[in-house]
Amino acid sequence: MAKTSYQLTLPTEIVNELHLEHNQLLNLTLRNGQLILQPINNPNENQTLSLRHFLMPSIFMAVIFTVYALNQQMFRIPLGGDKSIASAVIILSEVSGILMFLVTYIQQQRKQIDQLRRKTSWRVLPALTVAFVIILAFITSGFFWAINYLFQTASFDLFTSIALFTMFNSIVNFLMIYSALSISTLFITSIFVITIIGGVLTAMVTNSSRMWWQYNLSFLGTENALDSWQFNATLILAGLIWIALVDYLFVPLQKIMRHNKRLITLRILLNLSALALAGVGTFPNNAGKLHILHDQMANFLIYFILIMMLGNKWLLPKAPQEFKFTSYIIFAILVVNMALFQWIGYLSLTTFEIIAFVLALSWILLLFQNIYRLYYHTYQTFVIPVS
Repeated sequence: MAKTSYQLTLPTEIVNELHLEHNQLLNLTLRNGQLILQPINNPNENQTLSLRHFLMPSIFMAVIFTVYALNQQMFRIPLGGDKSIASAVIILSEVSGILMFLVTYIQQQRKQIDQLRRKTSWRVLPALTVAFVIILAFITSGFFWAINYLFQTASFDLFTSIALFTMFNSIVNFLMIYSALSISTLFITSIFVITIIGGVLTAMVTNSSRMWWQYNLSFLGTENALDSWQFNATLILAGLIWIALVDYLFVPLQKIMRHNKRLITLRILLNLSALALAGVGTFPNNAGKLHILHDQMANFLIYFILIMMLGNKWLLPKAPQEFKFTSYIIFAILVVNMALFQWIGYLSLTTFEIIAFVLALSWILLLFQNIYRLYYHTYQTFVIPVS
C-alpha cells in the first residue's frame, strides 16, 4: 500500500524569520501531542553538553586549590570554616561558574539568527551576569552552611579534599553552562520568582528569633536584623532580573507593534517599578535619610503597580477580559487592605505589607504571562493547511 504524502504550507513570516530556502530539509518532531518543526542543525537547538565543557575548568581550578593547599602545608582540610573545602568551592566556583556562564552565553548569542533578539541578549547580559553572581554566591554559601551544620568538625586528607572540591566545582560549572543555554522568557521568570520568594522567606526564617513580625516586613533589611544584607540584596537582585525580563518580553513585541504608545508606556512603568523595587533594597529602613528614601521607593513601587492595574485595559492591547477583571479585583482588595490598615487600624503594618506583597507579586506575574501570550499566541501562532 502506497504511503500518502502531505504538505504543510508555511507563512511568509516564518520563512523570512528563519531564513529558509526552497527545498530545504527540516526536522519534524512529535512531542507531547505537538508537532515541532525546526531547521536541521539549528545552532540555537544544538545545546548538547560534553564532559570537557565543565570538567576542564574544574581540573584547572582543582590545580589552583592543590597548589594553595600545598603552599599552606594543609594536608588535612576541614569541610567548613575559613580555610576549608567549602570556602575554596565558594570562591573558585564563583569565578569558574561565572566565566563558564559568560563564555557559553556569548557563544550562543553569536549563533543567534534573529538580529533583534541578539541585540536584546547583549543588552540584558550585564543584568543577568550580576544576578547570577549573587544567586551563585547565595546558593553555594547556603548549601555549605547546611553541609557544615550536618557534618560539624569533619575534615579530610588532601587527596579526598581535592576529589570533593573537583566534584562540587564540576556541578557548579555544569549548572552555570546549562543556565546560559536555557536563557528564555520563561526561564528568567522562574529565576525571578525563586529569587524574590526564596530570599524573603530565608530572611524571615533567619530573623524568627527577633520576632520581625512585631515590627514590619522592612525590618528584615534594617541594621537590627540578622544578615540584613541578604534581604536587601534579594530586592536589588529581583529588580535587576525584572529589568532583564521586561527587555526579553517587549523587544520582540515592539518589533511587530512599532511605536505603540500604550506598550511603550507599560514598558516604562514596569522598568520604573523594577528600579523602585531595587531602590527599596538599596536604601534600608534605618533611621535618618535612609528611612525617608526607603519609604519613597516603596511608595513609588505601590503607585506604579496600582497605575498599571487600573490602566491595564488601555496599557495592554488585546488583553483577555479575565485578566482585566482579575486586575480590578486585586486593585479593589489592595485598596480595602490599605483602608483596614491606615484608616480603620484593623490590620497591623506587617499583615498589610505581606498581603500587599503577595497580591502585587501575583499580579505582576499574571501581567508577564499575558504580555508573553500576546506575542507568542497572537503574533507567533499561525493557522496553516495540510494538503
